[in-house]
Amino acid sequence: MDLIYTFDVNRFRLGKLCKHGHAWPGTNQSLKKYHGTRSSCMGCYGRKSSDWLLSFLDYEVMEWPSGRTLGKICPAGHQWNGLNATLRSYGQCISCKKVRNAETAKRKALDPDYRARRSAANKASAAKRMAQDPEGEMRKRKDLSRKKIESGKTRQYRAAARQRMIEKGLTTRGTKPYCTSEQATRKAFQRAIRNAGQSPSVARLVMNEQRRYWRENPSAKADHDRQWRQAIWWLKYQIKPELRLYNREKSKRRKARMKGNTFIEVSSQHINERFELFNNCCAYCGQSGDMQIEHAIPISKGGTHAIGNILPACRTCNYSKRDKEIESWYRSQSVFTELRWRKIRRTLGWTGGAVNQLAMI
Repeated sequence: MDLIYTFDVNRFRLGKLCKHGHAWPGTNQSLKKYHGTRSSCMGCYGRKSSDWLLSFLDYEVMEWPSGRTLGKICPAGHQWNGLNATLRSYGQCISCKKVRNAETAKRKALDPDYRARRSAANKASAAKRMAQDPEGEMRKRKDLSRKKIESGKTRQYRAAARQRMIEKGLTTRGTKPYCTSEQATRKAFQRAIRNAGQSPSVARLVMNEQRRYWRENPSAKADHDRQWRQAIWWLKYQIKPELRLYNREKSKRRKARMKGNTFIEVSSQHINERFELFNNCCAYCGQSGDMQIEHAIPISKGGTHAIGNILPACRTCNYSKRDKEIESWYRSQSVFTELRWRKIRRTLGWTGGAVNQLAMI
């Protein structure tokens, strides 16, 4: 008899063949089960079982009798049609049942009183069960077990029976509870730990929603990118001295061009060499820190933007000097020293009688 397989399209799908080669019959694809944002191969998921395809048999289409199913190999090793499966009736192996019936018939033939003793034993067992379970919960559980095999709703019936046993505090083996509330809580935590990471995080959901909004509103995405570039540039400006020096030199050069003065592009290397002559400190007061580009002869007074007219200056001295004449301003300051003034003149290449000459290019 040909076996017919089927699956629920709402829970499973056919996808790429897994590395273990679990292929759905008649295809070169594996059966996948949805797990949040991921999916797993059912063959790999049920690799501990003898044949993972047994749970996907369509018994109605094959017109099998009610209660007949294929399951795992019984302890006696009875196989059905050479498959790694046992033919069962309501969960019991049919071949094993035939063997037991034959043994029972043999015992009845050898022992005429077997039926009476067996009936008495069954009555005693039923009375014991009734004493332990007066409401017939165990009988209901067996009925549910039979119904779940017929309908295929194994997990639903098992969960319902377990919940009733927990609520009523009944036992299944001796006096040991079937499942206490602490055990149920612990198992719930274990399931949560196993399933952790399979569902998208809150951050991922927020980012997906943000991207969807940007796709629908390109102008908002453009504004965000512009603000982001400005923020990144400002961050680099704060932490990179070379970038600050480049922008300041560019600003000074633009100012000289607007005034119509002579200007030459000065590289950062030349500016750093000039600053190192003063140990990266202010040429006027000797204070260290973030140095600015200072023109000895102000650009507003015809000074050139060239290395021969540049000095390092702190923010205070640079703002105080502004467009004033260098020597008169410097001598009026409390930080004036003759030693620094001589070093400034020597660095700029000024002679004693030509202080206000144009800086050498």
